[in-house]
Amino acid sequence: MTRRPSLVFLTFVLSLLATNACAGGMARPNFAGAYIGAAVGFGGQRVQIDNETMGTEFRDRESSVALGGYAGYNWFYGQFTYGIEADFNYLNTSPTAFDIATGPTALTETTSLESRMDWFGTLRARAGVVIQQDWLLYATGGVAYAQVDHTLSDDCVGCGNSVFNLGPFTQSDKDRKVGWTAGGGMEFLHDSHWRLRAEALYVDLGSKTHGYIVVAPAATATSIAKWDDQFWVVRLGLAYALGAPQAVVSPK
Repeated sequence: MTRRPSLVFLTFVLSLLATNACAGGMARPNFAGAYIGAAVGFGGQRVQIDNETMGTEFRDRESSVALGGYAGYNWFYGQFTYGIEADFNYLNTSPTAFDIATGPTALTETTSLESRMDWFGTLRARAGVVIQQDWLLYATGGVAYAQVDHTLSDDCVGCGNSVFNLGPFTQSDKDRKVGWTAGGGMEFLHDSHWRLRAEALYVDLGSKTHGYIVVAPAATATSIAKWDDQFWVVRLGLAYALGAPQAVVSPK
């Protein structure tokens, strides 16, 4: 069984770092300006496949380590921060659903439906509130994109529901999917340049429909399937603020 890190643990780690920083009496600049960083965490992909020809539904999910980099720019006013951020990430998941059926000829037909994803990226807006000058609580949302490979494999087409055996069949479709993402997190200003964060994102890549045709001397089989892909990511990030640190300016 794969263990999933929790936001509670990530919050605890950041709280310890905050306590040490405050004890050292460091300067407290704001979150404004450009930054670049790296993140590590955990993610899980969920796929649902609707066979629109047979009226059946299949689901599966799989988890993986998530690694990536991000860059962005923040604007700061009083206790409020808003900005824009882009990231690109590795997430190696391939949830696979199976359907096994035995037909009137006693032959067994096994169908596998795999949705494989190796990477994803997002472009998001961020908005948050600064607490005690060190902490930023924020919400984020925007556009997400990924390359997803959908593969249907059948070892004995027709054997599960007819007297025909049309042989094995495999079809793979590469899709560059675009969807939406939403989430939030908290960020800690460790010193003038270094920032630590804990963040969670949900991504919905929408649906994609594929058609499948098997032509054999005995008969022809057709099928239509709709693939829905969603996933989530929980991660820790470490960023470096570019340029000279800016002083805190409070509105009058």
